[in-house]
Amino acid sequence: MWRHSAKPVYFFVVDCRCLLGMVLWLAHMRLWTFITALVLTVLFGFFAWMGLTLPVAFRMARVLLIGPHRPRLPRWKQRNYA
Repeated sequence: MWRHSAKPVYFFVVDCRCLLGMVLWLAHMRLWTFITALVLTVLFGFFAWMGLTLPVAFRMARVLLIGPHRPRLPRWKQRNYA
């Protein structure tokens, strides 16, 4: 019964966490919020199609923007890239 409790919930092919824009559109129904929600849903649906979940996509974006340096780690936990 609890076997699939840790798996992400999907609505067709889209991770349900990616539908947050649609929830915001339901709260504020304007054309620009609908277009923004639709673009975000399509973008995150593409990520799901590539096999990435939303947290993994955010981590990859962080690494692309900031780099592999993790400044808050202690010296003994940092990776050596030399």
